[in-house]
Amino acid sequence: MACSNSKIDGTWVLCYTDSQSKVAIFNEVFTFKNGHFESESFSGPAFYEKSSGLFELKKNQLILNDSINLSIGLISADSLMIVDETTSYTFKKLNDSLKKTETDKIIISGKKFEVDLDGHHFSNVSYLNGKISFDSQPFEESHEYYKRINHNGFDIIFQEFAAPKVIKKIYNDTILLYGFHEKIYEIKMWEE
Repeated sequence: MACSNSKIDGTWVLCYTDSQSKVAIFNEVFTFKNGHFESESFSGPAFYEKSSGLFELKKNQLILNDSINLSIGLISADSLMIVDETTSYTFKKLNDSLKKTETDKIIISGKKFEVDLDGHHFSNVSYLNGKISFDSQPFEESHEYYKRINHNGFDIIFQEFAAPKVIKKIYNDTILLYGFHEKIYEIKMWEE
């Protein structure tokens, strides 16, 4: 018996796994709508992939392009858990209020910021040449790559070894982002 595909319609971003670190080793976002899907995956400078096609829900299976079967552990209004033999992957549904308009031109590349992440302050955070550099380590030693994508109207920053972030808006020279992990947290960045 098939489930209603509308139950999964929306944009879902991978937030965490049940692994020890709880941070996924790759970043992924899916948009499901009217039996079609689009996805983007990133796990560093050597791997970025976009795919699309048809999907169907059947009992506890998500079937992509009639060939990829993913086992579903949970679907709720805001959470989707996909499980395999060893790991569960938890996706959170992005609220459409986090979409930003095309007129918002927020540039982060080539700039240095101060950051407030849920009350924790960081300075000298730079976005240069596809890498993020922090004040605690020289840029040459930084191996944290990032990729910024526009997916279904969401301005998303994928970063190695970190939860995904959605850029929402700029307000009084402060960029407001939301991070997604076990909880949603607010991030503020302003140029140094």
